[in-house]
Amino acid sequence: MSPRDYLAEQLQDMAPHRAILRAVECKFMNRVPLAPPILDIGCGDGHFASIAYDGLPIDVGIDVMARDLPEAGRRPGVYCAVSFASATCLPFADGSFNTVVSNCVVEHIPDLTAVLSEVARVLRPAGTFATTLPSEHYPEFLFGSTMFRKAGLPGLGRAYGDFFNRISHHYHVYPPAVWREKLSAAGLAVVEQQYYFSAAAHRRFDLSHYLGVPNLVSKRLFGHWVLFRWQMKPFERWLRPYYDEPLPAEGAYQFVRCRRI
Repeated sequence: MSPRDYLAEQLQDMAPHRAILRAVECKFMNRVPLAPPILDIGCGDGHFASIAYDGLPIDVGIDVMARDLPEAGRRPGVYCAVSFASATCLPFADGSFNTVVSNCVVEHIPDLTAVLSEVARVLRPAGTFATTLPSEHYPEFLFGSTMFRKAGLPGLGRAYGDFFNRISHHYHVYPPAVWREKLSAAGLAVVEQQYYFSAAAHRRFDLSHYLGVPNLVSKRLFGHWVLFRWQMKPFERWLRPYYDEPLPAEGAYQFVRCRRI
């Protein structure tokens, strides 16, 4: 069986900047061994889980965005249950899950210590926690930051990166060593950690925000990022090299898989 083309799948429903990032993340999160019971922290509308994870359904998906949960719950075969809940105070008993997954969520929660402590609490001994996170390179690898530096305006480059972190609600943008330290303090030992999204890929991701403005208008007016799938074909060709690229030595994001100590 040929590997799934997550980029083509994501572009059917997502704006280009989201599609390329989520497609690469699917390749990482798909290989996480999903031993039930499984908790998905920050499930959103369930779109990512419906594509990324084999061996569904996931036992529970939680999110603080109440408006997204009904759609997640309606997706056939994705979640057994969805619940409005915060990752800083999970409504589950100690050791309730063998697997916890969370795709690009933890960095958006101010109280990181509480989140990691709760993840460790609800995991069974030797259970798996897998997550994707922006790295310390997120702001500097952006297209705008890069162009300002090349123009001899490093201050504006830093300001552009800080602006994107702020509007993305990134409270935690750390290098791998810092994440290992924080996870270890919560009782989570890192067993796999890998950068992804090269500087070139991240520049194209940044540009896609601007080129995807029509998708944003479509989302606001009609509730869908993509009205006609043919309109995404040029983006597929443009983004394909970065979906297929080798893993970089340094990346704008990182995948982390942990074991509960």
